[in-house]
Amino acid sequence: MKIAINGMGRIGRLLCKLLASSRHEIIAVNDVMTKDNLAYLLTYDSIYNQFFLGKNEITATRDGFQLNGRNVKGFSEPNPLALPWKELGIDVVIDCSGKFLTHELLKQHLTAGAKRVLLSTTGAAGVPLFIKGYNDSIISHNYDILSSGGCMTNCTVLLLDHLIKHFGIDSLHINVIHSFTSRQSLVDGPHKDFRRGRAATSSVIPVKIDLDQTLEKFFPSLQNKIATVSTRVPINCGALVDIHAQLQKPVSSDSVNELFRKLSHSQLKGLLEVNEAPIASTDIICNVHSAVVDSTLTHVLGNHLKLSAWFDDQFAFTNRLIEIVELM
Repeated sequence: MKIAINGMGRIGRLLCKLLASSRHEIIAVNDVMTKDNLAYLLTYDSIYNQFFLGKNEITATRDGFQLNGRNVKGFSEPNPLALPWKELGIDVVIDCSGKFLTHELLKQHLTAGAKRVLLSTTGAAGVPLFIKGYNDSIISHNYDILSSGGCMTNCTVLLLDHLIKHFGIDSLHINVIHSFTSRQSLVDGPHKDFRRGRAATSSVIPVKIDLDQTLEKFFPSLQNKIATVSTRVPINCGALVDIHAQLQKPVSSDSVNELFRKLSHSQLKGLLEVNEAPIASTDIICNVHSAVVDSTLTHVLGNHLKLSAWFDDQFAFTNRLIEIVELM
């Protein structure tokens, strides 16, 4: 399969390196940064280091870069319509730019000649949203434009789906304790969300997220019953979602943990894992699962459940992107 990546930020670069060790062919990438800078950032990585999946050989070339002996074309074109996707025979464009969120904007890649487009976040209304392990049948519709959701969505949807099916939920509070991101400031500065403007490596910073809106679309029974927030912490990778749910049925910690253990060996195998050890965020780096339920942190008081799950917000999510491309 011939793949192009639009946007070479954290996810785009990690995706590029994961695809380099797959059976797929990376034909081209598009980003505003210079080719030398891109080759450097593909070589050196502050989280996964230079020897990620073995040492990748990367050098800048006149028209892009060479990745482990394969030539990859590099473009710096802000207008997708000007990209030569038809000429290059691109099967799928994975858009990781975060700039093209509507069906109309993403369709520009199709007009340029790509056969299909996968958006690496939650798109606007009209862009079908696929969460592997939840609505797998959507693939059979053969959409030419599809969204993968985000790392938080991929984690929480799998958990809530089965909590609702087995126990019912009356109300829900979700706090995603998350590494800081590029949308935060390294030093105090102006931002429309004042807290996002505070120095990311100096404070624990609560920020507003729209995860509740996405979850309400998936689970209409939870309309106006969800509150979500993300607490950004001074680490560069890793996340822990804390779910506080008022259930409709009495449960025990053991019954909840056992439910997810069974799912991890059956229909959610490869997507869900259950941890039994006292781990920390660094211990889930390079974990491929969308959610790692921490059984040691499950607590129940009456019908009130506290459920916690870890995820590598970059590596696990990028693996989902590749799996969706293969399904497409």
